[in-house]
Amino acid sequence: MRSINVLMITPFYAPDLAASVPIFTALCEDLIQLGCNVSVITSLPTRPLPGPDMDKVSPKPLKREDINGVHIVRTRVASASKESLSRRLLHCASFGLSATLSAFRISRPDIVLADAPCFWTGFPLLLTAMIARIPFIYIIHDIYPDVLARLSIIRNKRILQAMGEIERFYYHRSAHISVLTDGFKMNLVQKGVAPEKISVIPVCVDTGFIRPLPRDNELRRRWGLSGKFVVLYAGNLGLSQSLETVLTSAGLLAKQEEIVFVLVGEGAAKAGLQRRAEEAGLKNVLFFPFLSREHVPLVYSLADVGLISLRRDIVMESIPSKTYSIMASGRPIVATVHPQTDVASLLDAVRCGLCVAPEEPAALAEAILSLFRDPRGCESMGMRGRDHVTANYSRKKAADQYYQAIQSSAGLK
Repeated sequence: MRSINVLMITPFYAPDLAASVPIFTALCEDLIQLGCNVSVITSLPTRPLPGPDMDKVSPKPLKREDINGVHIVRTRVASASKESLSRRLLHCASFGLSATLSAFRISRPDIVLADAPCFWTGFPLLLTAMIARIPFIYIIHDIYPDVLARLSIIRNKRILQAMGEIERFYYHRSAHISVLTDGFKMNLVQKGVAPEKISVIPVCVDTGFIRPLPRDNELRRRWGLSGKFVVLYAGNLGLSQSLETVLTSAGLLAKQEEIVFVLVGEGAAKAGLQRRAEEAGLKNVLFFPFLSREHVPLVYSLADVGLISLRRDIVMESIPSKTYSIMASGRPIVATVHPQTDVASLLDAVRCGLCVAPEEPAALAEAILSLFRDPRGCESMGMRGRDHVTANYSRKKAADQYYQAIQSSAGLK
């Protein structure tokens, strides 16, 4: 059987720092190992990259390169701003246009993998997949416009309804849909999507790359964390995380001098959080920027506890991709999430952490304090999490599931 030609369309790909980047980069590279020819259309990195990674990105509007066997076409798009909805929409629209133009420079694929929502992949899908009668798999990591409505980013009902209709248009015309959880699948089925065309493929994690490492590493020493009990939040400092609750909890634990909260990342809420921490005099809260990918295992390993935080009204429409990374690093989790989320169900089933009610700072502080007082329990939770993610959420398992969906959707199985 000849190799399958796969085209991935996504606005974020290595060495960018978006949360989806490790997932799609691993998937594309693993499909190469399974015998596919993989091309990627993406944008130039949207965030400043630390250190030598800056040299990996060309300033030219369009760049072609091959990384680990994946052929990558990068396009320049309008800069995004999480503080400005209009800038974000312009970013999505410009990527859709540039991705479409770039697709004509690539040999005709057998199948297209599209990073949902249609804000950025809809236009290239319409012109390069549907009109050309090429099957496509829609990969959904957040359900739109549901998450926008929950976060009150968009409140106009007519706009939300129109966005929902456009998304359903792509749902029904896709050859297959990949979602992260059973909750996501239920959401789409309720919107009329046939259940047999939906696969639940959880976020994968490279358990060889992110692995248990000593806490006393060079990063902990550089950041002045030696001898501290580190509560780590690493990722997007955005609107859905309710990180104000974390700061309030830090205030409640201010007298516990050994406990320190470390927030690593960028996002729309970062400036406000820093200002609030400074005004409150929270010396036990430290902020650091994103680091390059090779430092990710060190970031997770410096933690004693990994933190997941979501707003009370986030249930099915969002799941933190960092969950399995914390587990892979062998650290326990404290999650402030709705009890009906998949995160809460996972922690309860695996016994790899504690779940507390969202937006309840006293409950979060108490959970952190209980783990601080129980180092042996922390170790056991971390080991159970590591064992579970290694057995169930490895890169290879996710790649095999996608490969089967690709073969079936492309009519090659």
